[in-house]
Amino acid sequence: MEKRYKPNRPDGFRGYYVEVRPGEDAIRAYRKIKRKIKDDNFIEELRDRQYFQKPSFKKREAAKAKKKVLRKLQRERDDTRFMGVRRK
Repeated sequence: MEKRYKPNRPDGFRGYYVEVRPGEDAIRAYRKIKRKIKDDNFIEELRDRQYFQKPSFKKREAAKAKKKVLRKLQRERDDTRFMGVRRK
Protein backbone atom coordinates (compact mmCIF):
# COMPACT_ATOMS: atom_id res chain seq x y z
CA MET A 1 0.00 0.00 0.00
CA GLU A 2 1.31 3.41 -0.98
CA LYS A 3 1.96 5.83 1.84
CA ARG A 4 0.08 9.13 1.62
CA TYR A 5 2.10 12.25 2.26
CA LYS A 6 0.69 15.23 4.11
CA PRO A 7 1.90 18.50 2.63
CA ASN A 8 4.29 20.51 4.79
CA ARG A 9 2.59 23.72 3.75
CA PRO A 10 1.44 25.77 6.77
CA ASP A 11 -2.26 26.50 7.21
CA GLY A 12 -3.34 29.70 5.55
CA PHE A 13 -0.34 29.66 3.21
CA ARG A 14 -1.07 31.71 0.11
CA GLY A 15 1.34 31.34 -2.75
CA TYR A 16 2.83 28.85 -5.15
CA TYR A 17 3.67 25.48 -3.73
CA VAL A 18 4.83 22.19 -5.22
CA GLU A 19 5.33 19.08 -3.14
CA VAL A 20 8.54 17.16 -3.92
CA ARG A 21 8.20 13.63 -2.61
CA PRO A 22 11.16 11.37 -1.94
CA GLY A 23 12.41 9.88 -5.19
CA GLU A 24 10.88 12.59 -7.36
CA ASP A 25 12.88 14.89 -9.57
CA ALA A 26 13.41 18.41 -8.18
CA ILE A 27 13.84 19.82 -11.69
CA ARG A 28 10.36 18.58 -12.59
CA ALA A 29 8.95 20.32 -9.51
CA TYR A 30 10.73 23.53 -10.51
CA ARG A 31 9.16 23.30 -13.97
CA LYS A 32 5.73 22.74 -12.41
CA ILE A 33 6.00 25.84 -10.25
CA LYS A 34 7.28 27.89 -13.20
CA ARG A 35 4.30 26.71 -15.26
CA LYS A 36 1.89 27.65 -12.44
CA ILE A 37 3.36 31.15 -12.26
CA LYS A 38 3.24 31.53 -16.05
CA ASP A 39 -0.35 30.27 -16.32
CA ASP A 40 -1.40 32.62 -13.54
CA ASN A 41 0.14 35.61 -15.40
CA PHE A 42 1.69 36.74 -12.12
CA ILE A 43 4.81 38.35 -13.60
CA GLU A 44 2.82 40.13 -16.32
CA GLU A 45 0.45 41.45 -13.67
CA LEU A 46 3.37 42.85 -11.68
CA ARG A 47 4.80 44.54 -14.76
CA ASP A 48 1.43 46.03 -15.67
CA ARG A 49 0.84 47.40 -12.18
CA GLN A 50 4.35 48.79 -11.77
CA TYR A 51 3.22 52.12 -13.24
CA PHE A 52 -0.17 53.73 -13.51
CA GLN A 53 -1.78 53.52 -16.92
CA LYS A 54 -4.71 55.67 -17.90
CA PRO A 55 -7.90 53.76 -18.75
CA SER A 56 -7.87 55.28 -22.24
CA PHE A 57 -4.36 53.90 -22.81
CA LYS A 58 -5.45 50.42 -21.69
CA LYS A 59 -8.44 50.63 -24.02
CA ARG A 60 -6.24 51.69 -26.95
CA GLU A 61 -3.75 48.87 -26.30
CA ALA A 62 -6.58 46.31 -26.11
CA ALA A 63 -7.93 47.54 -29.45
CA LYS A 64 -4.45 47.28 -31.00
CA ALA A 65 -4.07 43.72 -29.73
CA LYS A 66 -7.52 42.82 -31.08
CA LYS A 67 -6.65 44.23 -34.53
CA LYS A 68 -3.38 42.33 -34.54
CA VAL A 69 -5.11 39.02 -33.77
CA LEU A 70 -7.79 39.64 -36.41
CA ARG A 71 -5.15 40.48 -39.03
CA LYS A 72 -3.25 37.28 -38.21
CA LEU A 73 -6.40 35.14 -38.43
CA GLN A 74 -7.40 36.76 -41.70
CA ARG A 75 -3.92 36.19 -43.14
CA GLU A 76 -4.03 32.51 -42.12
CA ARG A 77 -7.50 32.15 -43.60
CA ASP A 78 -6.40 33.68 -46.90
CA ASP A 79 -3.29 31.48 -47.04
CA THR A 80 -5.27 28.26 -46.60
CA ARG A 81 -7.98 29.31 -49.05
CA PHE A 82 -5.56 29.49 -51.96
CA MET A 83 -3.38 26.59 -50.95
CA GLY A 84 -1.87 25.06 -54.08
CA VAL A 85 -3.35 27.75 -56.34
CA ARG A 86 -1.17 30.69 -57.32
CA ARG A 87 -2.72 34.10 -57.24
CA LYS A 88 -1.75 36.64 -59.89
